[in-house]
Amino acid sequence: MADIDLKPLPKLSGETLEEITEAIVSGYDIDDLDHLLHFKWGFVLENYIDIHRGFYYVVADLVSFTERKGKTRELLALAFSHAPGNENLQNVAAKFGLTLQQVEQKYNTGVPVPKPASLETMVNSHSRLVDYSRFVERLQGMGERVCLVETPAKKGSGFLVASDCVLTNFHVVEEVIANMALAEKVICRFDFRTPDDGEAQIAPQPYKLAAAGILAKSPYSQSDLTGKGDPGSDELDYAVLKLAGQVGPGRSKKPRGWFKLTADSPVIALHDFVVIPQHAEGLVLKIAWGSVVAFPAAGNRVRYDTTTAGGSSGSPCFTADLDIVGLHHAAEAKNNPTYNQAIPLWLVARDLAAKSIKLADS
Repeated sequence: MADIDLKPLPKLSGETLEEITEAIVSGYDIDDLDHLLHFKWGFVLENYIDIHRGFYYVVADLVSFTERKGKTRELLALAFSHAPGNENLQNVAAKFGLTLQQVEQKYNTGVPVPKPASLETMVNSHSRLVDYSRFVERLQGMGERVCLVETPAKKGSGFLVASDCVLTNFHVVEEVIANMALAEKVICRFDFRTPDDGEAQIAPQPYKLAAAGILAKSPYSQSDLTGKGDPGSDELDYAVLKLAGQVGPGRSKKPRGWFKLTADSPVIALHDFVVIPQHAEGLVLKIAWGSVVAFPAAGNRVRYDTTTAGGSSGSPCFTADLDIVGLHHAAEAKNNPTYNQAIPLWLVARDLAAKSIKLADS
């Protein structure tokens, strides 16, 4: 089911894209650019661009990719932040109204954020206006696709990735995977929310698992438990639950829809918003906002400071534009965690494709 268009920024001209390409080429080599993208965007260049071509063509392909994603200005800001002395980047950044102070506040974590002299100086140069009604409609649709996942051992969250498939964490249903006789006791409850003003209380809609039970899975990593080392590419902590039937319309009475998994990576940058609707503590649906704080070296996790709690595992993660990007699964492995983290959803999509598993509605 197609999501609602939030009107991305206007496309840049070919001449402007060429100018940005030339400026980045003048300030970087392939190794520096790859390192920068990896640690500030969690973006592995060779996964999306043929890096064996000449460096100019690598950058040109990268700029074409970010332009399709509406993130070319963000790429320019990132490049300028780490090569501020490059005259070409200075000139192009100035055309976009980007100041060194702005880009360093976002991408150089050691730079303190100064107290603004006026309200106007607090405006984020990377922000944009979106249609209010479309945003609210998308937010409501997002909530109707999230469910509480109950097993005999624990509670978690999940979300629709087909009309009859729920994605959650491996560790949420770990006991069920170990003993499939427990599968008949698993319940996915949709519409577990407080009523809107003037709305009568509606009982959550429960759905049991089909005979197939667990359609696909990938275990978590010991590094998720210990905080040491990096998770492997086959340690994605996910499980796809096959429901006994298609999930019907939600409380809005409109078709509920689902989130399509795609192997195409979005662009997520350091300090970008991360929005998580969740059944924290197994209670009614809540939502929390935070921002990206780090990308681990292996690129198999995204870290953020968005608030979660027990029962939030398996929740979807969204950008400020409500584009789905991750599967929340854990907090930092220590008593006083400083971050939570997610599995990038495009990695889940790629793992499913590698296992030749196709969701019915995808």
